[in-house]
Amino acid sequence: MEGFISDPDPSARAFLVYGPDTGLAHERADRLIRRFVDDPSDPFRVAELAGAAISETPSRLADELLAMPFGGGERLVILRDVNETVSGALESALDAAGAAQSDAYVVIEAGNLTARSSLRKLCESRSDAVALPCYPDDEEGRARMARGMLQEASIRIAPEALRTLAEFLGDDRQMNRREVEKLILFAGEAGEVSEDDVIACVGDSGTTSLDETVLAAADGNIGNLDLALERFWSDGGEPISLVRATQRHFQRMHRVSGLMDRGEAYESASKRLRPPVFWKVAGRFQNQCRTWPLHRIELALDRLTEAELALKTTGTPARAACGRTLYAIASMQRSRRA
Repeated sequence: MEGFISDPDPSARAFLVYGPDTGLAHERADRLIRRFVDDPSDPFRVAELAGAAISETPSRLADELLAMPFGGGERLVILRDVNETVSGALESALDAAGAAQSDAYVVIEAGNLTARSSLRKLCESRSDAVALPCYPDDEEGRARMARGMLQEASIRIAPEALRTLAEFLGDDRQMNRREVEKLILFAGEAGEVSEDDVIACVGDSGTTSLDETVLAAADGNIGNLDLALERFWSDGGEPISLVRATQRHFQRMHRVSGLMDRGEAYESASKRLRPPVFWKVAGRFQNQCRTWPLHRIELALDRLTEAELALKTTGTPARAACGRTLYAIASMQRSRRA
């Protein structure tokens, strides 16, 4: 994927960048844009349109692709905030540009699209278009990204510190980059990063709307979950990221609770976790491990796995499905206390 973005197929004229990791989608779209033009704000070579503008005037996309750049060179059209309504306009515009042998490109930045998306199907089926999915990095990918950024800044990092950093980072590439940039500033020029540095700098970010939503569900506090979900959606959070973060939280609970069931004290069991439990939420995590029976944690993990599969395959309304799952998990804890 990264190699393709650095050296795109010369036959491709349209590039659809989509997926649940909106930060990664934006990063890759920006790299493609700068692959074609040095200055994305050049009004003579670049046109940037919102999906709503294409929906209102479908012919505008073709007009922009066929426009002759002042001074020559390649023409670039950037589409942002698009949905299925642009599919017909894109197909017509690419047909017209192909017939005219236009030296123009279009980069489309979209959110998560299901396999049934007409826009995704169009770009996957045409020889002059490419669909580039952007899914959250796994732990290895997060470590690779962080290591690369630190190496560029001539900063060394111990292996265990890198592992902890990768575990602290989340599902959004842009947010992860900002956290690593903060660590670079913390370390200073040609510095070295220890595990304690990672915990102090990246771990001490306070609870984000993502963290608070996960914790509220595990607390069984419906009122707090209502508020946390509202804040998470308003922050632009993605349902798949929330489901996966909740999975990770319950997997950590499962490990500690399993050790406790075998007679180990919470204090020693929790110290086995990497990254360690953030001190600001340590009390809540301890209470959750003590009050959630192991079999209920396993039931919650089953619900989360089903939710992730549904979000990936069925085209169900993502926010609604994610919310239902978290409310169901919170209710499991409430019913146990009743």
